[in-house]
Amino acid sequence: MNTLIALAVPVAALVAYLATAPASAARTRREAARRDRRVTRHPSLATLGDVQRRLADELPGSHADFVLARVDRHHIDPKTLWTWLDRFGAESLVLALASGQGYTGMLRVLRDELEHDVAEATVLARLSEPELFQLAAVAAPSRRTGTCSRLPG
Repeated sequence: MNTLIALAVPVAALVAYLATAPASAARTRREAARRDRRVTRHPSLATLGDVQRRLADELPGSHADFVLARVDRHHIDPKTLWTWLDRFGAESLVLALASGQGYTGMLRVLRDELEHDVAEATVLARLSEPELFQLAAVAAPSRRTGTCSRLPG
């Protein structure tokens, strides 16, 4: 009986450690990529955390913060945000929110499958939120690709 206990205690400790050990960086990236693919197939599964992760990957920090503040102000649901990000991209989301399009405008564009007029949104966004785009005039490296990207204009 003592031998059984002597073997069971270390095995139980090893199982407990493995179950609670932090995930490796590679595993975390794989799980995030898997989650992104699943949410892309089923946007109704999107959460604000999914949107935040995607914005952090695709936008400079000030633009991601701006989007999250507008999302909170307009009560835009994650499904709508994810669908917009898939269809038009993160920079277009910044322009749409900065130009005053708001939740109903986004829903109208998505529902009617209209093209988002980037040129018009750029002009309106730069007029209504000039401080947001002063820093964007200088190319900022994209965190996801390592290349430089610029907002239109």
